[in-house]
Amino acid sequence: MDLLHSRYADPGRFMNAYMEQGRFGEFVAGVLEADRQRKEEEYRKTEDDRLWIAYILSMTDKTYCDWKNELLQGKKQASYAMTNRQIEAVRQQAKGILDRISPE
Repeated sequence: MDLLHSRYADPGRFMNAYMEQGRFGEFVAGVLEADRQRKEEEYRKTEDDRLWIAYILSMTDKTYCDWKNELLQGKKQASYAMTNRQIEAVRQQAKGILDRISPE
């Protein structure tokens, strides 16, 4: 409801109009999508502000665009995939722990 009061002076009347038309689900979906977009834009702005401050403090000779592109290209997604050897090592470690436990 807070999302509605921040956008509309009288959200009750507005919602009733959608309900009378049988489009309440469409209304809710629209409000939630608009809020998601607002939060995403806010996050991007915050991220850009942080990058700008880091750029200023880096005292580099590169332009901001070049510096930012180089930084973002160096950023790789973390990989949580394990090799078969790592999986087997974890299995052996878990087996060793379980073998030390004696049920009473």
